[in-house]
Amino acid sequence: MTTVDSAGTQERRAFDEPTTLVRPRWITYWTLAAFGMYMAYYAVQQILIPKQTNEITGNSAAAVSAQALANIVAAVVTIVVCVLAGELSDRTLHRRGRRQIWVIIGALVFGGALIVQGIAHTVFLVVAFWAVAQVGVSSMTAAILATVPDEVPVRQRARVSSWFGVAQSVGPLLGIMLVTTVLLGVPIGYTALGVLVVLLAIPFALRTRGVRLTAAQRRPLDLRAVVVGIVQPLKHADFSWAWTGRFFIQLSNALGQLYLYQFLKDRVHVDPDLGTLILTVLYTVSVVAACLPSGWLSDRTGRRKRMVMISSTLQGIAGLIFALSPTMPGAIAGAILLGLGYGAYISVDQALITQVLPHPEDRGKDLGVINIANMLPYVLAAALGGVVINMLGGYVTLYALVAVTGVIAALAVWPIKSVK
Repeated sequence: MTTVDSAGTQERRAFDEPTTLVRPRWITYWTLAAFGMYMAYYAVQQILIPKQTNEITGNSAAAVSAQALANIVAAVVTIVVCVLAGELSDRTLHRRGRRQIWVIIGALVFGGALIVQGIAHTVFLVVAFWAVAQVGVSSMTAAILATVPDEVPVRQRARVSSWFGVAQSVGPLLGIMLVTTVLLGVPIGYTALGVLVVLLAIPFALRTRGVRLTAAQRRPLDLRAVVVGIVQPLKHADFSWAWTGRFFIQLSNALGQLYLYQFLKDRVHVDPDLGTLILTVLYTVSVVAACLPSGWLSDRTGRRKRMVMISSTLQGIAGLIFALSPTMPGAIAGAILLGLGYGAYISVDQALITQVLPHPEDRGKDLGVINIANMLPYVLAAALGGVVINMLGGYVTLYALVAVTGVIAALAVWPIKSVK
């Protein structure tokens, strides 16, 4: 079957469904961009911000509150930028295609914000620069995800998306290893991650091409279109159910991971640096073990929904293990099950979502709306987790919520009609 180095040709119109398989080199560059983004995002979220806020505030409760505040502000930024970046990339006339320029712009903003955040010495500055970082993260994610329906045929999407799942799991593992074993200082950790984000985005931004949008195909952009664009795709039932499932599975995963460092320190009473590293390794191996075979099987059979429902339920069970067994063996079992569930989920659900996008000319914007369901749960989990840990029952309640949200995610996929 014919393949191409760049993900498209000038003979194909920008809004046409792709039919030619993308080559391994394109997939590699695409994966590297996602890898760098998630490596930095999770290492900062799970290790550097907790360390930095503990150093600034001097106690665990205040550090949790500071971390929650940073992410509440970031949530507002995420909601706006996800859709706006998608809208703008849908209308970009760059000669390399609509998406590549937004990947490198986002990487520069994200990387620069991290470098400056590393020297922040007040909670206010941590909050401010983490909000700026979300501008870069959201721009990168909207562009990276939109290239899949732009350039990858349906019969290859779960396999390609499975590499996104690998990037989303192996990237954080490497980032956490770097900041817990090599880059031990907070400033140097932020700086190294900021530089790596940019370097890993360059191959995709400069070595691939998308199908170019012509001036005649570009629609005008106004403020009303941006506002309406947030809710318009949610009027389509299948898209709305897919959005809901994605939101709750990401919320389940975020609640399971985000306060792991504090959980190991305060509840399990082990070295949180070493414990987080061990659990992250096990989680990552489990994600990769489930991700690639699930993507292959889903593309081969054409069936998405059943696997998404099973994997979501596995995440819920992992939450119960964390809640009922606050020990290192229990945390190990929970991390493995959480990884297996999420690995099977992310490759298949990402392919499913590309099949329920309402309009091809709005792929970037609509996936920007989906990106709200990707990013907002991690911000919401930080805020919600802070309240739950400090005021509403502690870590037992927190991990019970992992179970509840995982089951809700499984149920949300069932009503989708346009995908098997």
